[in-house]
Amino acid sequence: MRFIDFVDRLAIIHMPDRVDRLKALTFELAAVGIDIQSPKVLVTTPPTPSSAHGFPSCAVYSNYLSHLSIIEDAHSSGLDTLWILEDDAIFSQQFRHQQHAIASLLQENDWDLCFIGHSDWRKLPTSPTGLLRFSGPFVWAHSYIVHRRVMTRLIEYLRTSMNRPVGHPEGGKNHLDAALFFFRQINPDLICLVSSPCLSVQKGSVSSITPGAGWKQAAGIRSVMQLARQSRDELWRRGWIRVDGPQDLLDKNFKLTSTAPKVWPGS
Repeated sequence: MRFIDFVDRLAIIHMPDRVDRLKALTFELAAVGIDIQSPKVLVTTPPTPSSAHGFPSCAVYSNYLSHLSIIEDAHSSGLDTLWILEDDAIFSQQFRHQQHAIASLLQENDWDLCFIGHSDWRKLPTSPTGLLRFSGPFVWAHSYIVHRRVMTRLIEYLRTSMNRPVGHPEGGKNHLDAALFFFRQINPDLICLVSSPCLSVQKGSVSSITPGAGWKQAAGIRSVMQLARQSRDELWRRGWIRVDGPQDLLDKNFKLTSTAPKVWPGS
């Protein structure tokens, strides 16, 4: 069973001006047996808000709204399992072989959130099942699955958090991945799973949320950087290097609560 067979919908968040990303993701998905033209696949375009609404930028706010809208639509459509994928996701070679076993485990057991992609900066132990139950901090929300039984709670939290002030003890106006972390922290009963080892990271490319001066570089420098990113991605796919995401999105004033990661299922 592939992931596309297990989930009710695969929703892809794609910026129309990043044709390069959608083309690359099409090949990534094909490599794991997923046709981007499948009726289960929905390619969505983020909104273009005129202001940042107190978020770090309009792009961060847009990304936040995209995830929220996708989850709300899945809930109203009566879907049980929703896989959200951003267009810069890449998958390890291990995912190609392990997706069948992981999809079967998710189908047969209870869970709420499952992060196939994440930034594992605590060096989580490798799980014999490919999944760990984990309540600790990590960022990146470029590839995760939401179960219907948590959708209502998650929608309510994201709606509320969107209107809280920055620095609120339960999260307010954060990057989406940070908001998901706060949601997990204030709902310790959730069964949150992470892949271990991590099976998806963000592609080495200029960010659409915080692009900086990437596109302004000279053509020669851009070519060198592109080659370096491609090499980094391929080395990671083969399991030869480790890729960590930024850890500065989490509110340093928030009291972290975390239990030791446990092999799932079975613990």
